[in-house]
Amino acid sequence: MLNQVRNGDDDDIFWRKLILPEEDRRRLFPDMTWEGSYRWFRSENVVCIEHFRRPHMPGQKAGRFGWIKE
Repeated sequence: MLNQVRNGDDDDIFWRKLILPEEDRRRLFPDMTWEGSYRWFRSENVVCIEHFRRPHMPGQKAGRFGWIKE
């Protein structure tokens, strides 16, 4: 499982080198609409909703990247 997490982090790093953050894309290309592809945000207050769709166990609270132990 640790390898999957590391590979996921590597994938994010790769895509962030190729794709502008959403804040810049909206500023530079205001007429371009999002088509459901990969996107990322530079802002700290944006969380990935997919992380919170997974069920959580009692004793967990919401963290930036999903459910964490309290």
